[in-house]
Amino acid sequence: MLHDRKESLSQLARDLKKYNIDSVYATSCAEALKILGDSDPPQIVFTDLTISDGSWADALLLSQKSPVPLSLIVMSDVPDLCLCKAATACGAFGVTVPPLSADELQELVQPASEESARRRGEKVALAKAA
Repeated sequence: MLHDRKESLSQLARDLKKYNIDSVYATSCAEALKILGDSDPPQIVFTDLTISDGSWADALLLSQKSPVPLSLIVMSDVPDLCLCKAATACGAFGVTVPPLSADELQELVQPASEESARRRGEKVALAKAA
């Protein structure tokens, strides 16, 4: 989870825990990129648009800067068509407005995780072929 507000995504973290999904917290893109460079990086990054080392655009670009493929999901306090277009253009997997029901969370996390795993598998296959 990438955000700078203490309570921003705390309910999401509790909801993920119910599905035995661990979450890691970063307040900046630099910190998130370090975590994504670890040996077992997360497949999904949930971000809101408040980060400590840049603008909302920097959070959206995280998926392009990441050393491994990931699914970036933007959590916004309000529905915003311009944000949705910008996030999609930057490669975000999705944009959603919390709170999410248990079904909505599962319907978001499952395909996001599968997409990251598929793209990581393609990256490994390309590296082996080179």
